[in-house]
Amino acid sequence: MASGRFVRLASFIYLQFFHLLIALFFRRSSSLRDILLLLLLSYFAFGWNLGKLGLIDPDEPFYALTGRAMVQSGDWLTPQIFGAPQFEKPIFYYWMLSGSYRIFGESEWAGRLPTALSATALVLLTYAFARRVFNARAGLLAGIFMTGGLELALMGRLMLTDIPLAVFITAALYCYWLALEKPERRDRWIFGYMVFTGLAVLTKGPIGTLVPLFATLSFTILGKRPWVLRGRGFWLGLAAHLAIVLPWYTLMTVEYGWKFVDEFFYRDNYLRFIRAEHPSNNHFWYYPGVLLLGSIPWLPAALLAFRRLFTGWRSTPAMLFVACWFVPNLLFLTAAQSKLPSYGFYLFVPLAFLIGTALDRVLSNGFEGRGEKGMVIGAAALQALALGGALLVEAARPFAVPAAAFGAVLLFALAALCLGRLRLWLGATTVSTAVFIFCAMTFSFDAMENMVSIRPIAKKMMAMQTEGEHLLAGKFGIRGVVYYTHQTVAVMSRRPHPFWADHPVEVVVGLKGLSKLLADHPTALCTLRKADWNTFKKSAAFGPRNPGEWFGESLLIRAHQAALPQAASPAATTGN
Repeated sequence: MASGRFVRLASFIYLQFFHLLIALFFRRSSSLRDILLLLLLSYFAFGWNLGKLGLIDPDEPFYALTGRAMVQSGDWLTPQIFGAPQFEKPIFYYWMLSGSYRIFGESEWAGRLPTALSATALVLLTYAFARRVFNARAGLLAGIFMTGGLELALMGRLMLTDIPLAVFITAALYCYWLALEKPERRDRWIFGYMVFTGLAVLTKGPIGTLVPLFATLSFTILGKRPWVLRGRGFWLGLAAHLAIVLPWYTLMTVEYGWKFVDEFFYRDNYLRFIRAEHPSNNHFWYYPGVLLLGSIPWLPAALLAFRRLFTGWRSTPAMLFVACWFVPNLLFLTAAQSKLPSYGFYLFVPLAFLIGTALDRVLSNGFEGRGEKGMVIGAAALQALALGGALLVEAARPFAVPAAAFGAVLLFALAALCLGRLRLWLGATTVSTAVFIFCAMTFSFDAMENMVSIRPIAKKMMAMQTEGEHLLAGKFGIRGVVYYTHQTVAVMSRRPHPFWADHPVEVVVGLKGLSKLLADHPTALCTLRKADWNTFKKSAAFGPRNPGEWFGESLLIRAHQAALPQAASPAATTGN
């Protein structure tokens, strides 16, 4: 009974959210033809063969395990993994995911459906926003970019909180702009702003308030605009915001106390800001690089957009608003020590506005000089030829067909650009990502799945496993192995605390830990990525005649007690 009520509540909230979005995109100024085109492109980018690929490690299995636990336990308030509460993210995305499981059954397709729908909503919202603030063609071009950048197409197919977060942030800032544009309806739109920021906070935490605040505060100061977060609409909106946010956060704080506060607010928000979870990513150029490379095949347009932002950021109030959305939040993300490509996903929306307006002006007035045209042609040549160079790398050879097809379309686009056929260039660029996705899912599927998903290894483990045999995995793959095998799995690690957040799983620490485990069990099936295998391959448990089987970057191998030269000395496997 309780679980049914929570499903209905989550469904009601989600439907109300889409009702508000419909009020934003399907205004009288919208074009049905443009919307149908964007829906078609969104289907190929986010929906086609959505459930074919196994869950991508390590993030998708994390969310899938939590969604499964929510449905099976009937507890729709406390996220759980490995049988224990986890507070890495707030509850709203888990409601979306688990609701999809309840309606459609548990599968890769059902798990990814909320993200694909959110990505499609973001495309339409970007189109509607840019169409209203700039013009119809700029809006269409911005929407097309949101369906075609490689990172956008990839993330729109994955179980991640960042896509719904970007939808709520964009909807909030659209409401804010409408409040400025139509002062007589300010209360209505400020109320919407507060509702959407509340949903953003319930999806990913404080960032849902900070991003819109950085944008609106910067615009108010630099644009010398009145502060519109005031009056009846603000106070009613604040009440709605608190009604959305406070119940779950309060309940978790009351029920779990310091554990929740420490894990969610301190470790997963504050510590990630001041300490690098992935030190190799922590560079000032990281997010500019992510935005440029993630924009391929629209890299030439992205460089053009950045150039024109630099020279014309104060040219119109709308351009200043986009600059205030983009630049302060880029600086904030750069200041944060923990960096991942997904963290900056919401920045692709203002980048889409910049690209849409830049391309619209090029179509109307041409390039601003030979230097700008040369930059765009050079970037188009670079991205096309880079794909050809990638084929020379041995690891990329299984992807020869999609890379060649993608490169061929981009070479055609380059030729059109050099000949001054700008519409043909944009048309070829628009279809290139769909061509790549089709070829990758058709001709390189097995190689791609072996590279990114633990599913093939988990299936092989199930086929090889003897009765009572232990399953071991590195920290990168353990969640996927648990998800697909439905079994308890121990982690093989060089250190006793391998995860950013502690999980209640057994940890086999180093060679001594493996020897200890095998002292009590004759064999164990192990899967490790190359970096972890370099630590454990020295163990005599694997033996010289036991090569294992490689699946992309991951190895499946059986460890044997009989291969050990002598009984193991006491060394612990430890809980983490």
